[in-house]
Amino acid sequence: MTDSHAIFRFVPPVNPQRSLLWRYGGAVLLSLAFVAARWLLGHVVEDGHPFTILFIPIAISAFYGGLGPGIVSVLTTIAVADYFLVPPLYTVGLPDTNAVVYTLMFAVSGLVISALGEVGRNALMRSSSDDRIRRVARQQSSANEERLSITEQVLSGGVWDWDLQRDVLYWSDGFKRMCDFPLDQQPSYNRWIETMHPDDTDHVLAELKELFAQKRHNWSMEFRIRTATGRTRWIDSRAQVIYDASGRPKRMVGINFDVTPRHFAQNDALIGDSRARTG
Repeated sequence: MTDSHAIFRFVPPVNPQRSLLWRYGGAVLLSLAFVAARWLLGHVVEDGHPFTILFIPIAISAFYGGLGPGIVSVLTTIAVADYFLVPPLYTVGLPDTNAVVYTLMFAVSGLVISALGEVGRNALMRSSSDDRIRRVARQQSSANEERLSITEQVLSGGVWDWDLQRDVLYWSDGFKRMCDFPLDQQPSYNRWIETMHPDDTDHVLAELKELFAQKRHNWSMEFRIRTATGRTRWIDSRAQVIYDASGRPKRMVGINFDVTPRHFAQNDALIGDSRARTG
């Protein structure tokens, strides 16, 4: 998706925090600059349309400053152009009906441009704000994922989240690695059941059923799994169950730890004790 700021990469960004002095002063100075440019141009080419390029400072003032600066630009342009651009030059006051009508049409058009500039300014600021929020959210999400990944590696664990009412699961990368799954493995309840060691499956499912039947919130259990590559691992699974208002299990969020080394150490210690007694 294209960043909306790319459209305006060649112009200064709209800044809603700019002071009133900057916005209104800038509108006046910009209007004077364009009137001066038109006055100089009139010495070279006289087309009979002194207000032709004077819509530009109005549009810029409204877009960057808002409706108020746009209106100030209209009034400044009309007042100064009357003296420097409208024949007879260097006099105050409109000489005839045509000049009055032309100036009035310019004023009305300038007000319309100011209103449109304000609309465009607000739309861009909303878009810019949304873009900033999305960037911050992406940065925070990326940072959270990095922290989770580091934590899982330190703890040899993996996070999981089970939406029981929709039967939708989430497995973190650490969980998938623990089961020797590829990182693009799609989580599913049946796939989880398939990872269970055949000798532990019935016991785990019975404990899970009793957990929901008794509406307990805390789950803590050790069992074995068979990974996708055929290895056996001991898992310490801990979770919290959330129930809805009617008491039905709604969500279960937990983390599994790989405690296989601990079980091997315990078995080795038992074997050593047994040999010591028999020896």
